[in-house]
Amino acid sequence: MNILKSVRIGSMDYKVELTGEVILVDHKECFGSADLNNKVIKINTELHHTQGQEETLLHEIFHAITHERNFSYDKNDDETITEELARGLHQLIKDNPKLFELSNTIIPNN
Repeated sequence: MNILKSVRIGSMDYKVELTGEVILVDHKECFGSADLNNKVIKINTELHHTQGQEETLLHEIFHAITHERNFSYDKNDDETITEELARGLHQLIKDNPKLFELSNTIIPNN
């Protein structure tokens, strides 16, 4: 999985910043953050190895998706749902890398 410098979520481009600086959200140190107003996702490179950074990026992308698509649910549920979706998608990507490869062939249905 590549961590790009920006990702398009809905119709918005979010800048992705890898940083060694402490990221605080609600006065708590976090692996990453999504500034939904300024369209910036930050990932702390000091707290996680590469796979952890990838999972954190997916976590923050899910926050941005729910914001851009106007999902509404309890803040406590938001973190739980977001974390489980991020972990599940990260595992899917790692376990099935060919699923996301571009191909010029059509794979027949089994």
